[in-house]
Amino acid sequence: MSALLWRRGRQAVALCALLLCCGLAMARGPLYLWELRDADGALRAWLYGTIHVCDAACFPLPAEVRGALEGADSLALELDPDDPELGPRLGEAAALPEGARLDALLPAALRPRLAAVAARSGVPDAMLQRLQPWMANAVLSLRAAQIAGFSVDQGVDLWLARAIRARGQAPWALERVERQVAAMQAGGPAAQVASLAETVALIESGGAEAYFGAMLEAWRHGDVARMDYLMREEIGSPEMAPLMAELLDRRNVEMADAIVARLEAGKRPFVAVGAGHFGGAGGLLELLAARGFRLRQVESAAD
Repeated sequence: MSALLWRRGRQAVALCALLLCCGLAMARGPLYLWELRDADGALRAWLYGTIHVCDAACFPLPAEVRGALEGADSLALELDPDDPELGPRLGEAAALPEGARLDALLPAALRPRLAAVAARSGVPDAMLQRLQPWMANAVLSLRAAQIAGFSVDQGVDLWLARAIRARGQAPWALERVERQVAAMQAGGPAAQVASLAETVALIESGGAEAYFGAMLEAWRHGDVARMDYLMREEIGSPEMAPLMAELLDRRNVEMADAIVARLEAGKRPFVAVGAGHFGGAGGLLELLAARGFRLRQVESAAD
């Protein structure tokens, strides 16, 4: 596996499951932040929906978010973005077998379209051809976000991880990288091809920037229903349903289990995961409420 592919893998990790972006400061109103309280009303944790690619205008994060992080005893993320093993493990999982080509896994009609959007995005076709469909999808999505002005280096998860390290702690992970890879590979060949085709169509249409902007607005206003619609319906297709069930629904249950296990140990964490995991039937908010927790959405006092 080349060093270039390892770097691409590390950059794309947050986008493989969910590609969310941001670029403006917060306004007064609901945040993508919730207090999690038990049946007696005691504060047990904070839940924060993150965006994985941003720009400098995303920071500083709202005072309420920074205050919640300061009041927590630990930080939980899907994965630690500073884990030095993350890039190599992703790179190894993302590579096709020696001599195999991505085009061989795709319908004939999709191949020239993929080549065209890769060229338009400045992504070398030779590199794409060595990747599994899910990683090719993530690389193209990342490049579209970069063209729109966003970067992983400005991601909220990365900022949170470095903020907790600055106070002498390390974040703990809700998942292992192998679990995320399994989810990204899920759904079968038809779902994988359908997901890649959706990304190709989005880039072809020139609609990527507008789509990311719609996600930005949903995130800025703490609009879980809108975010869930954008994730599942706006660029989804029936063929992608098995993949989305694994990427979101099944992982939501597993993450809820991991959060509750931490709370049972008497901890009060700040839990930060992709904003697409919060809404809809089977989202984290619903799952935790069903377990008897009370959730209150935090509002920003800023103008």
